[in-house]
Amino acid sequence: MHTFLKNYYNHLKLFSKNAKLFLIGGIFNGIGLSVFSLLFNLYLKEHGFSESQIGQVLSWGSLGSALVAIPAAMLLERVHVKKILIYSTILACFAYFFSIFSKTLSLIFAFMFFANSFITVYRVSIAPFFMRNSNKEERIYLFSVNSALSMLSQLIGFVIGGYLPKAIMKFGLSSDLSFAYEVALYISIAGTMLSIFPFISIKQAAIPKNPTNMFAKIKNYNWHIITRLMIPKVLVGFGAGLVIPFMNLYFKNEYNLESDTIGIFFSVMQVFLFLGMMSAPYLTKKLGMMQSIVLTELLSIPFMFILAMSRYLPLAVIAFIMRGTLMNMNLPISSNFEMELVKPYEQPFTNAISTFGWQGAWTFSAWAGGQIIEKYSFAFSFYVTIVAYFLSAATYYYFFSKKRLYMAN
Repeated sequence: MHTFLKNYYNHLKLFSKNAKLFLIGGIFNGIGLSVFSLLFNLYLKEHGFSESQIGQVLSWGSLGSALVAIPAAMLLERVHVKKILIYSTILACFAYFFSIFSKTLSLIFAFMFFANSFITVYRVSIAPFFMRNSNKEERIYLFSVNSALSMLSQLIGFVIGGYLPKAIMKFGLSSDLSFAYEVALYISIAGTMLSIFPFISIKQAAIPKNPTNMFAKIKNYNWHIITRLMIPKVLVGFGAGLVIPFMNLYFKNEYNLESDTIGIFFSVMQVFLFLGMMSAPYLTKKLGMMQSIVLTELLSIPFMFILAMSRYLPLAVIAFIMRGTLMNMNLPISSNFEMELVKPYEQPFTNAISTFGWQGAWTFSAWAGGQIIEKYSFAFSFYVTIVAYFLSAATYYYFFSKKRLYMAN
């Protein structure tokens, strides 16, 4: 353990100032958005919207993410990431604000579409930014620390989000739970805006230039690799969209729990996610990137079965935590894996294609997930997700193991 921590510390010292500033801003961003994600479904439910309508809201948000991913990559080739981080955060916060302020379903659709579009521009910029502001020696550690801090900030956000509505009611600001949710969501947006201050201090490195025009460059991208990276992401996005956006409703509907208890479950999961993501460099050194991705996806499947079949709350909570830990453990690995397989000028576009595939699949499945849950059950959605996860792991292995395209270190 001492050697592991010392090794981690030595790599942390290699992080550039830009990378550190981004990590700080990401903490504020993560706290604010996690409060929002925990409470928004509950807020909509409290205002009388059905599971299928909530699924449509989430689907419109995912559609915005999918459609903007590729234009965002083009933007990254022409605009400094610093500006993208600042303006995408501001615009996303304004759109999230109006998604709460608006009480008409069609307006909520529209504002969630734009909110997720802007936040996707922010997220698409992360991996290329890290590649430009790190060396290979510390890169997997930077991806892992970013993901781990994201989980830590979400932990804090879920704790705050779980208790904030009741705190608002306790201090006499409102006796109406739906209004308390609304106030808490506005507070979450204000917290997200704080991320702008570290971003302002970032000094952006030069943008990699390529002499060819845009269309010729796209034609010359390594589509053999990009397509193979996209297919597993589509499968995971499809499976995840059926159940993950509804996990707070799962605990509310299946076990009749309140937001504070649900917030505790989500917070405990974040502790495990943090530990899992911090262990990603160790896992990749032992197994390699591709094998780590495949293994974590496959190991998550039994816990999906438990969530589908169990009606015993402690077992369901354990399965919820373990599934999340295993699936999120491979996020920094898969992001680094994708960036390492392509040339520097292809990285923004590859990251965008990956986001497009994942969010595009999520868009459809989130809409379908709400319909399935309302008409049938949560269990059916879990079963379909299991199939999608298995196919994703199988395609990763098939596409990348034989040609040894993964980086063992």
